Amino acid sequence: MIEVIEARTVGKKGDPALNEDGFVVAGGIAAVVDGVTSKSTAGIWEPSGGVVARRALCAALERLGSDEPPCDPADMRAVQRVLDGELRARYEHDRAAAAAGGIAYFRTHPVDRAEANAVVYSHGAGRIWLFGDCQAMVNGQAVDTVKTVDRLLGALRSFVVQAHDLAAEDSTRQQTGDGAADPGRAAIMSFLRMQNRFANTRGEFGYFVFDGFTDPTYPIRTLEARPGDEVVLASDGYPDLRPTLVESQAALEQLRRTDPRMLHVPGGTKGFDPLRGTYDDRTYLRFRVR
Repeated sequence: MIEVIEARTVGKKGDPALNEDGFVVAGGIAAVVDGVTSKSTAGIWEPSGGVVARRALCAALERLGSDEPPCDPADMRAVQRVLDGELRARYEHDRAAAAAGGIAYFRTHPVDRAEANAVVYSHGAGRIWLFGDCQAMVNGQAVDTVKTVDRLLGALRSFVVQAHDLAAEDSTRQQTGDGAADPGRAAIMSFLRMQNRFANTRGEFGYFVFDGFTDPTYPIRTLEARPGDEVVLASDGYPDLRPTLVESQAALEQLRRTDPRMLHVPGGTKGFDPLRGTYDDRTYLRFRVR
């Protein structure tokens, strides 16, 4: 049903235990999960909200691909309920989350939630479901999944950094270009925290994200995948997605060389880490539908 051609997940910090990305291929399910990097200052989740969310969703997807799935894996809304329910359960059963106030607390403190995006291929449905801003490509044709709010904040960050550049001496400008403290990231951090208010809401800045409180009728973008089609699922750690892993890695390296601060990439709310030379956790899964 699913013939894996290549798959890779790499954490930006080099420690697999801290990787907020992951992939699952189980039975008739193939998926990439991208845990959202938390902007919370509450320190509730260990090691991070993104890791907790990635682990929870990957475990649930494994069960969906098992011989006794918890729901019909061809039913998109049933799959959504199962995945979102995994995070909701964390608010009840995780010791630190329960101590913070459980579901009642997280209902009113969206910035502290464990969150993840996912792109799921269901062989039974013959569809790819884009739950959030993970990416998909079918037969070399990718779809744009950058959120409006990310475009807005990415542009604002670019504006701040470029304004600092214009005001700086050449030596300081070169230091900033080499990856010194990012004044743009600092400038938009309060807005990144504010962004959570739009999670799972409709309207110009609304967006879908698994956080335990998804809207069961939220519009989900879907793509058809037929037998013989070649499919790529990926996290947004590959901002220039290509049909093969080698090409995607090369495009990422080219971006690191030409725009290390990610000032000219739609949704570029951060740049490459100057110490590790990495941009984000990244996961790439390519397979053929049989």
